[in-house]
Amino acid sequence: MFFKFSAVLLFSSLIFSSVCYSAENKLDKTIKPDLSGIWVGNWFSDGSGHKGSMKANFSPLGDDAYDVTFTGRFFKVFPFRYKATLRISGMEGNKLVLTGNQRLLGFGTFEYRALVDETSFLANYNSKRDNGRFELYRSK
Repeated sequence: MFFKFSAVLLFSSLIFSSVCYSAENKLDKTIKPDLSGIWVGNWFSDGSGHKGSMKANFSPLGDDAYDVTFTGRFFKVFPFRYKATLRISGMEGNKLVLTGNQRLLGFGTFEYRALVDETSFLANYNSKRDNGRFELYRSK
């Protein structure tokens, strides 16, 4: 009796695992848009009220991350440029969730959380000294 129960339990576990693995693979292939390329828009500091134009160049880093080079201007005069690695960490509705952090010399560590689809990149950032958002759209 115990043997039959164990065999049924093992068989059920294998089938469940197979179904979950198959569904996960299909989901991964259908929901991950290619974010590669240039995105343009603006950044906004909620802490200071500053804002400015921004560009981002997304380069794939394996299957689950992107190296992103952000460029823009601070006070409309001072250029900035930095890189951050953003990892795919989940889904919210039909949007990918990207997360990451980057230490910027003189400004501390910034943490990012973005919702992304084929056309929009909407991110919030936080650090000890500032918090705000990026609103970027795929360049045409």
